[in-house]
Amino acid sequence: MPLDGSQLAEAILPVASSFAQKLGATLILLHVLEQEPPRDVHGEPHLARADAAESYLEERARALRDSGVAVEVDVHERPVANVAAAIDRHAHEHDADLIAMCAHGRSNPLDRLLGSIAERILRGGGAPILLRTVREPADGPFELRHLLVPVDFEHDVEEALSAVRLLAAAYGADVTLLSVREPGPAQAARLLPGATAQAERYALDELRRRIEELATGLRADVAAVRADVSDRRPSAAILSVVEPATLVVIVTDAHGGPTSLFDPSTTQQLLARPDLTLLLIKEM
Repeated sequence: MPLDGSQLAEAILPVASSFAQKLGATLILLHVLEQEPPRDVHGEPHLARADAAESYLEERARALRDSGVAVEVDVHERPVANVAAAIDRHAHEHDADLIAMCAHGRSNPLDRLLGSIAERILRGGGAPILLRTVREPADGPFELRHLLVPVDFEHDVEEALSAVRLLAAAYGADVTLLSVREPGPAQAARLLPGATAQAERYALDELRRRIEELATGLRADVAAVRADVSDRRPSAAILSVVEPATLVVIVTDAHGGPTSLFDPSTTQQLLARPDLTLLLIKEM
């Protein structure tokens, strides 16, 4: 779990430590030294020296160990230019099953062109990434009661469903499978309104059938599974059903590109919103 020393970055600690306890896993606290690091992060001094980083991580590790979490500390002492690549290398060295980090609730043109750090890590590796978008540090333990899985049938969601089965059992959480039918071209609707409306109804019915079929298969392992279909934009549909105790499980191809400057991906739009917890899984 990468930490940069800021209070906002520590907002991921309750989530990551909760996962470690529920799943019986070891939590590894990581700090990567940067070349030409910023003087501060969110108005707080940045960890620019290896000794300061190790002291900071050990302090956090002691508190977590006192609460029953198995914790190790790792500091990448040689400054790097590419933080995402360094995190990915450490994830491979530790054979990490999950990378937990904090997204700071902002997006800029470079992020949209290259993708967020999380998406860059996903492109280079395969470990899922647990993200918390924040404005302020979280208070108290993380409680997971609801798993939301946006389903795009053009992507393979089996990895996401495997994660859902594991987490729903560990937390006793319920699950919502959500699929989105975006409206067709406005020009077609104007020229052939009757035919377009009929085609949309057929498409929605077919989508409901497929999402319910997926939910039926999941109910063999998860007690409470709901299937839902929306005709809103993907990010709007997701945010309309998100609660504080919700984990949004998203399958992504983790690709950024020039077109995303003008049409940010659903994942990037969600990363710009505060107080969301997301699990990003790379499509294999």
